[in-house]
Amino acid sequence: VPVGPGHNGCYGSGLKQEVAAALRALRDNLLAEQKELEENQAGCSCVVQWKHLESWELQGRSMQQLSSLRASLQQEVHALSAELVAHLLVRDQLRTKQDAMLLDVGDLT
Repeated sequence: VPVGPGHNGCYGSGLKQEVAAALRALRDNLLAEQKELEENQAGCSCVVQWKHLESWELQGRSMQQLSSLRASLQQEVHALSAELVAHLLVRDQLRTKQDAMLLDVGDLT
């Protein structure tokens, strides 16, 4: 397959097919990775469903109960922050990988 332009300045059809196949493979890989991440996120989320407490419910609790509730909420915030950072790192890695693949595809054209 000729790499440079053929007659009328057009690239060979083989190269176009190769680029199209590379783009399809890139799309399929990214979709598979995204699906895998979504499945992992559904299974590993550490979010606890908290019951909404009205002010009268809080007023009826002791200081020790309120301190315990506060500590558990702080732990939950910390865990969610750590989970968010992990997801952001994965997102950045996927974007970097996508950019590299797009550069490879760009080099083919």
